[in-house]
Amino acid sequence: MGNARVWIFRFLILAVSAFLVWTWLQPWWELYIREASFYMQIRPWGLSHNLGNYIVYLPGAEMPAFFAPIMWTYLGLAVAALFYSMFVKDKKFNIWKLRFNLPTFIIGLVGISYIVVVITAVIVAYIRTADFGVLLIGHTYIELGEFPVGANGIADLQQGYWMACAAGPLLLILAILRNIIIGRKKGQIE
Repeated sequence: MGNARVWIFRFLILAVSAFLVWTWLQPWWELYIREASFYMQIRPWGLSHNLGNYIVYLPGAEMPAFFAPIMWTYLGLAVAALFYSMFVKDKKFNIWKLRFNLPTFIIGLVGISYIVVVITAVIVAYIRTADFGVLLIGHTYIELGEFPVGANGIADLQQGYWMACAAGPLLLILAILRNIIIGRKKGQIE
């Protein structure tokens, strides 16, 4: 029965890992300009849009070239750490006066890091959209040139963002419940 519980826990880690990757692939914020059917989307790794040549009227909207590779590396390391946590032996260690086992620590660390990414993303999106006079959420008017040429748009946090808000806490819950799910007693190491 114990071995089956370990496999159930591994399945749960795989499911939450897949959910985390799915949220990563979704847009987290979107500005949709109805008159021109233009959109701008902020994704965890950068900006995507269909503005074509109009993007020149939003200088600085693009993320720095190093940003996307760093963010994709983060995702790869997070998923690799979760896979590693499924098979690594329980090893106890201390941080200050707290005692952890390695798999639980890894899962919890990835969960906390994803929460930080999600919170940081919305703060950066708020700052960057304000730089262009665009609301993070709501109806907005955006100028698309030097002359009074513009369009009305609606900006909103997307479903992918709200789902991403759940991925980190799910990992924290799995980390906290790990020993209960796999049926290990306190202090037992296998």
